[in-house]
Amino acid sequence: MTTAMTRFFGRAAASAAAMIALAATPALAADHLRIGTPEATAFMFAMLDVGIDAKIFEKHDLTVERIDFAGGGKLQEGMTAGAVDLSLTGNSELAFIAKGAPEKAVAITAGPPVDMGIIVRMDGSIAKPEDLKGKTFGVTSPTSLTSWLALAYAKKQGWGPDGIKRAYVGGMSSQVAGLMVKNVDAIVGPVEGAFILEAKGQAKTFADFGDIKLYITHVIYARNALIKDHAPALRRFLAAWFDTVKYVRAHKAETLKMIAAPTKMPPDIASKVYDLETPALSPDGRFDPKAVEAVMQSFVDLALLDKIPANSKDLYTEEFLPK
Repeated sequence: MTTAMTRFFGRAAASAAAMIALAATPALAADHLRIGTPEATAFMFAMLDVGIDAKIFEKHDLTVERIDFAGGGKLQEGMTAGAVDLSLTGNSELAFIAKGAPEKAVAITAGPPVDMGIIVRMDGSIAKPEDLKGKTFGVTSPTSLTSWLALAYAKKQGWGPDGIKRAYVGGMSSQVAGLMVKNVDAIVGPVEGAFILEAKGQAKTFADFGDIKLYITHVIYARNALIKDHAPALRRFLAAWFDTVKYVRAHKAETLKMIAAPTKMPPDIASKVYDLETPALSPDGRFDPKAVEAVMQSFVDLALLDKIPANSKDLYTEEFLPK
């Protein structure tokens, strides 16, 4: 065998050995992220299921585990304890960050609270705004978004913060029970719940809060540990999230199929919720500083904070958003 042939077969053997070794090496595992939500059935949080089912997170080399908690308070405990890496929830965690919670807001998911409304019984006792003056609104807790929205409605009507009463009755099921037995005159809750009550002939949306334009309702938060140690995974998660938003806007029929199980909404109601809430989804996650200030003022109104933080920009970052 000539020297040239020896070199040729030697290189071929080495190449074959390298290919065998490469084939035998397991592929690198996708980054696994645990995402917490405050409850299981809301449309806004079902975007996570769409991203999973449409394999959008998979395309960004991520596996995503959804973990539902019994309310925002429990979710905050989970974030603090490290039980989840990110959370999809309301704006109240911004107040906890101002008080030292080990996390930061990393993206806006929805601005105006179009998904919230004032819900009244079908009995006709509340027919116009004046009928609610001095009446009792059922809200979840003293420091909740529902509580602030009730105050905002009273102020808008010119009644001032004392123009209505607030009863702190807990979650939606408790609110609905209180409304049906007339312990409260109205409740503040998700419009998607009102659609279901209306289909049953029990209650309806009297007013919504879509006209509150300068506000932030839903936010994505990341633990400081994730930001520090796994920034590339966080970037890919946010890129996948906003790819999911694009998909949802362009594929109504497919989205409705994917959210049917988590939301448990009948198809006709899911369609109405989609039409209402999809336009409110942020396309890029960017923070409007004036909207952040409005949220901070709402926390002062609710006595969650004594005053607006001197530098509210410390509560959030846009560093990891898609460019």
